[in-house]
Amino acid sequence: MDEEESIDLSEFSQDLADAQASEDVDESLFTGKEKKVQNKEEEFSSMLHENFSPKQIGSIARYTEPVSVSFALDAVIQLFKEDDSLQAIPVEEYDHVVGFIDRKTVDSVSGSMWKRITSSGIEEFIKKVDVILYAREYIENNLKKVSDINRKYEINYFPVFNGKSFFGMVSLDDFLDRTAEIREQDLAKAIVIQKSFFPHDDVIASVPYRFCCWNQMANELGGDMVSIYRLSDSCSLVGCFDVSGKNVAASLLTVTVSTFFHALLATSNKSRNPVHIIAMLDKYLARVVPPGNFITAAICYVDYEKKNFCIFNCGHTTTYLIRKQGDKVYNVSIDPKLPPLSMGEVHDQLMASMESKDATHPFTAYKLSPGIHLSMYSDGFTDMKDENGERYEDARAKDFFTRLYDVADSDVRGEVEKTVKEWIGTAILPDDVTVLDIRF
Repeated sequence: MDEEESIDLSEFSQDLADAQASEDVDESLFTGKEKKVQNKEEEFSSMLHENFSPKQIGSIARYTEPVSVSFALDAVIQLFKEDDSLQAIPVEEYDHVVGFIDRKTVDSVSGSMWKRITSSGIEEFIKKVDVILYAREYIENNLKKVSDINRKYEINYFPVFNGKSFFGMVSLDDFLDRTAEIREQDLAKAIVIQKSFFPHDDVIASVPYRFCCWNQMANELGGDMVSIYRLSDSCSLVGCFDVSGKNVAASLLTVTVSTFFHALLATSNKSRNPVHIIAMLDKYLARVVPPGNFITAAICYVDYEKKNFCIFNCGHTTTYLIRKQGDKVYNVSIDPKLPPLSMGEVHDQLMASMESKDATHPFTAYKLSPGIHLSMYSDGFTDMKDENGERYEDARAKDFFTRLYDVADSDVRGEVEKTVKEWIGTAILPDDVTVLDIRF
């Protein structure tokens, strides 16, 4: 607030008192709800808080009428007795708030008759505060400063000004509570955003094969991602991605991968060549992913028109192809032929394989026929540990996907979830787990 717009609190408080004396309409007559009674300090605070966002200091400041430094000690003791919610009172000297007297200090004085007799005023009990906070400043930007002062000088309460006028007071607890609240809300929004990048039901229904995905992040946010990218009515890319690292940083990189495919859909790019698309993805990620991070991926290109599909395993976990004929089970393991994405190596190897007819292709191609099941998963599945610290390992994963072949489509998610929960028991999930089941 500018200097010209500063508010004289005493005049404003009197205006409120005068307004309360005027005839008001009781809105409870219309709403049926009991009218909430606010004292003038609460009404003053609620009116001014409307001018601030929840992230600004003004939104958590509470106005309490300051007392003079010469105020009687017994009078302050009485103020605290009359208001159980009152934790501190601002103290002013020469019309300027210089500090606070808090309930803890007053309680210690109240129990000592000698202190009450020898100390008629409150000056010696004031915790003076040199720092001033401003209502329009942001809470998180000032949290460290407030925490440092609290640790160094054991000061818990701080004056807040709006322009040159005293606006109210805040405590370190107010800062911590609001910061936690803001971060919790931001985290909830981030979870919703990340989940929105997983394939929607309408996309799953649009591909000519059955697709099922189960995911559980080790933390609220994670580094696993699944994508279905339709190239045409008969062609699509299905990918399981795993970003190195965990939580917020990893989740940002999963969004980066997902937005690449969303951007392709929104542009005029009509390439149906999976080699070109994956090479382009790697080149893009090499520019935006920070050094030291990488992204593994198992990507399947399906072409129902030509009746074939191919697997690009970029440093990812083993992909399994399973097919049954009678009582015999055919199980093919597809290990990585390419390095992880985001280092530029995938682009170079794929482009080199296209330049020479004699080059060995760094992917595996198969004829598409009904009854083939494709199983992809992130390494959190094989890395999950039971209560004794034993890992699930690759051999159990292979047996699980073989058994999953006979599970009905509608029961796949439940079977994966049951297997994960039964294995880890009361142990903590150490990494994100994602399982994809694709059935042709």
